[in-house]
Amino acid sequence: MSVEFELSARREPDTPASASTVRPWWRYPRLLLCLILLVSGGAIVLAMRRTSTTFDEIVMIAGGARGYHTGAWNIVREHPPVTQYVYGLLPYLAGAQYPDEAGMTEATQRRIGYRYHYAELFFWTGVNDPERMAFLGRLPAALCALLLAAIAFAFTRRHYGAGAGLLAATLVAFLPDVLAHGGVAYNDVPVALGYFFALWRIDEVVRRPSTARAVGAGLAVGIALGIKHSAIALAPAAVLLLVAETALRRTDQEWRKRLALAAGAALAAAYLTLVLIYRGDFTLAEYRYGLGYVFTQVTQRPAPGYLLGRISTEGFWYYFPVAFLFKTSAGFHVLLGMALLYFGSRFRSVRQVLRSPLRVPAVGALVFGTLLMRSQLNIGFRYALPLLPLVAVITAVGVARVWQADWKRARPAIALATAWLVVQPLSYFPDFLVYVSEYGPGRDRNYEVFADSSLDWGQALLLLRDFMRDHAIPRVYLSYFGSAWPSGYGIAYLPLISFFELPPNARRPQEPQPRYVVISATNLTGTYFRGDPFRHFREQQPAYVLGHSLYVYDVQP
Repeated sequence: MSVEFELSARREPDTPASASTVRPWWRYPRLLLCLILLVSGGAIVLAMRRTSTTFDEIVMIAGGARGYHTGAWNIVREHPPVTQYVYGLLPYLAGAQYPDEAGMTEATQRRIGYRYHYAELFFWTGVNDPERMAFLGRLPAALCALLLAAIAFAFTRRHYGAGAGLLAATLVAFLPDVLAHGGVAYNDVPVALGYFFALWRIDEVVRRPSTARAVGAGLAVGIALGIKHSAIALAPAAVLLLVAETALRRTDQEWRKRLALAAGAALAAAYLTLVLIYRGDFTLAEYRYGLGYVFTQVTQRPAPGYLLGRISTEGFWYYFPVAFLFKTSAGFHVLLGMALLYFGSRFRSVRQVLRSPLRVPAVGALVFGTLLMRSQLNIGFRYALPLLPLVAVITAVGVARVWQADWKRARPAIALATAWLVVQPLSYFPDFLVYVSEYGPGRDRNYEVFADSSLDWGQALLLLRDFMRDHAIPRVYLSYFGSAWPSGYGIAYLPLISFFELPPNARRPQEPQPRYVVISATNLTGTYFRGDPFRHFREQQPAYVLGHSLYVYDVQP
């Protein structure tokens, strides 16, 4: 069997080394993993302290805390509730106060607009500290980002050695979208974690069927499905992994019998896990409703998408491939190219590939990538997050083999590309959400490439508040893309057209008209407005750009 696709790395002993064979600290992979996680996690946590709440996370945090307080989890029926359980826990334990819902009927509470209204009251009516509530709610997201890198390390190290594992952890930990959305209390990073781990558990059951492994896999699948509906991709992925193993064991009847029993146990475990997640609903009515709603939204309902200066309500079939180039570093692309060249040069047979542990990330990436290409919902590269760690693992294994092979001239390029894919995304600190790669038009003009959650998700209000204080600006004209209340962060403004209508903010008598107009990058593109109302501002040079996503124009005569 070819070492390129099989378990070729030696397992490193866990027993203590003798005094004469003590290795230097940099030879200990777990210590290096901790260093990787410390740098990545530190960047995520420090960055999230400097960003205002993004578009949808206020609902996850407020709705989750409300659920613990009232026992009612009906505020976000379209999404599975695991992330509400997770993100609402710390604010609830910290003693959050809750808006008065007296007189609100069940029908009113189920309306989509009500969730934002409730969350806005929760955060910005002066009862709770919005920055504290956001920080507490976001902490589990940062933990999920670190666990995602750790899972990539564990899987890769187990099959391909510590060097490949550390490279996989590095690639995942410093993905720009992991740095960005690891600081956002939403379901994109958690579902990437759940999807990867569940794929790994499914493959273990397929290779070595047993009841214990099956129950573990079912539990992992149930949790992933309870995080986000896109985890339904696990179903076709499991079928493909089963087909691959069946092709290798055509005459193994004993394996088939054990697999049949294991499959039943896994399905039962997944079902019971979902029942538990949905608080004892054996019919899973809420889950089925949410799954149908999201499927319709993704495949049938037109939603404006923006890419490279163009707006389309039907989506762009090439959105995610193009977004991959602009939302991951050139260093990552160099390493991915090396890995693909290496695997291409070592390919011998299909059976070789089917036996490989890399079939887990390969199948997972193939299935999820296919679903992405069929989606009409092109409002953010974050939807591709479950795909990225899988690609990172494949890349890490290929590059590790290149390093160990006779391609010694490639080693300086590998070292430089690895350093670059760490440093270049970190250079965006703390504005990771606006990341666009080296191929972009320039950081302050990234709106020419992306809008919405790939660039501007409402995260820059703290920067605007500090800017106004530093420059003694009493009030601005504001067009804001987000769900936060700017006045809740101490920002005085006169409202312009925005995605959500901004609450009135009264101007004091005799106060002059504001000198500055502040426009969110998404609004500047005109994606969600008729008539492109801010086109003439795009043709002007802004006086300031805050966080590469808020554009400040001086309109004083």
